[in-house]
Amino acid sequence: ELERQAVEKAEAGSPVGLEVSGDLEQEAGPEGVLLLDEELAVRTALENNLQLKTEAVDLRIKERAADYAWNRFIPSVQASGTMGRMNEAQSMDVLTSFQEVPPDTDIPAYQSANLPQWSVSAGLDFSLTLNLAMYNGILGTRIDYRQGRISYEQAQRRVVRDVRKSFYNLLLMQENRALMQENIDAAQRRYEQAQINYENGMVPELQVLSARVAWENMKPQLKQLDLGYQQALQGFKMSLGVDMNREIELEGSIEAEAVTVDAEKLIEEYLTDRLDVRSMLGTIEALENQLQATKLQVYTPQLILGFNMDPGLVGDPWADPWFGDGAEWNQRSGMFRLTLAMSLDGLLPFSQTQIGMRELEDNIQKTRLGLLQTIRGAKMEIDSTVRQLEKSRDTIDTLLLNVERARRAYEMAEEAYNAGSQELLEVQNAEIELKSAQLEVLKERYNYLSALIDLEYQLNTEIEKLSE
Repeated sequence: ELERQAVEKAEAGSPVGLEVSGDLEQEAGPEGVLLLDEELAVRTALENNLQLKTEAVDLRIKERAADYAWNRFIPSVQASGTMGRMNEAQSMDVLTSFQEVPPDTDIPAYQSANLPQWSVSAGLDFSLTLNLAMYNGILGTRIDYRQGRISYEQAQRRVVRDVRKSFYNLLLMQENRALMQENIDAAQRRYEQAQINYENGMVPELQVLSARVAWENMKPQLKQLDLGYQQALQGFKMSLGVDMNREIELEGSIEAEAVTVDAEKLIEEYLTDRLDVRSMLGTIEALENQLQATKLQVYTPQLILGFNMDPGLVGDPWADPWFGDGAEWNQRSGMFRLTLAMSLDGLLPFSQTQIGMRELEDNIQKTRLGLLQTIRGAKMEIDSTVRQLEKSRDTIDTLLLNVERARRAYEMAEEAYNAGSQELLEVQNAEIELKSAQLEVLKERYNYLSALIDLEYQLNTEIEKLSE
C-alpha cells in the first residue's frame, strides 16, 4: 500500500511514474504459484527490475540528445510587439509651403504639428553562432549515447548475473533444508528405536534421553535455515520485480556441464569486449573530444549571423489603419549582419580556459592509467575465476566419492545401532560425516556454477560460446 501511494504521488508530474504504476497494477496481489526456471526468472527480471527501468530512462534521455544533436544549427528566433504611450505630448515642425521673398528667394514655411502619443512597433530577430567546435559538440552527444548504451548493457548483465546466482543459491538452500529435514527425521527414528529398546530393557534410559536431545537440537537449526531462505527469497522477488506476497516455486537443479577453458586464450579473445574496458575507452574518447572542442573555441573565431526587423507604424495606432491602403510602416534599425568574434582572454597562459585545458590533459592521462589498471585487474579476475572453475571441478569428483563412503558408513552404523551392537555416539558421528560430505558437494556445485556465471559476466559472452 505504501509503495502504491508513493507511485500515485510520482504520477502527478512524471510520465515515468505512469509506467511504474502500470507495472505494479500488473503485479498487484498474489495470483497463485509462479513457476520459475532459470530462463524465465532472468526474463522476468529484465522486464520488471526497477533499477533496470531507471537505466532505460537514462538511456532514452541520451538517445534523444544524440538524435537531435543537429538542433544546435537552429537559429535563435525572438519575436516581439510593443505598444507605448509617451508621458509628454510630442510635436515637430512640418514643412507646409515656400514663400517667395525678393530678390527671387524662396523661404520655407513650417507649421508645428502634434505627434501621436501612442505608438506601435514589432520586432523579429534571428541569431546563429557558428564555430568549428560545434562538430565536437555533436560528436560528444553521440559518445555520451554510446556510453549510456554500455552502462545499460552493464546493468542488464549485472541483473542477469545476480538473478542467476540468486536462483541457484535458493536451490542450494532448498536442498540444504531437505537434507536437514532428512537428518531430523533420522534422529526422530533413532529416538523412537531407542524408546523401544529401552522399553524392552535393551538400553539404559540415558541413551533414550541422548537420542531425544540430539533430535530436539536439530529443530532450531531448521528454523534458522527457513529464516535465511525467506530473506533470500524476498531479495530474489525484489530483483524480479514481482509482488512480495507472490508464492514462487523454483524448477531446476544445481548442475552444470563441465567446461574446459584456458585463461590466456580467454583474455586474448574477450578482454576488449569487457564492458568496463569499453566504458573506460569511451571515457578517454569523450575527454579527448572535449579537449579538442575547447582548443577550437580558444584558437578559432566564431561567426555570428544575425538578421532583425523592427517595423513601426507611422501615425496614431488608434486612429490610423494598421494594414491595407493608407497603412505606413517604417524600420529604424533593421539589418542583416555578419560578425567574426574571437575571445582573447583564453589565449593567456594563466587564464581559466588554459588551466582548464591542462586539467583535461591530466584527466586524460589519469584515465589512461586507469584503463591500464582495469585491464590488469581484468586479467587477474579472469585467471582467478578460471582457477576457481578448475578447483571446483576437481573437488566435486573427490567429494562425490566421500559422500558414497560416508553414506555407506552411516548405513552400517545405523544397522548396527538397531541391532544393539553400536553406540548412539557412533551413529551420530557417522551422520555428521555424511551431512558434512553432502553439504560440501552442494556448496562446491554452487561454487562451480557461480564461478561459471561470473566468468560469463567478466567476458561479456555466453556460457555456450565457452563450451564451443
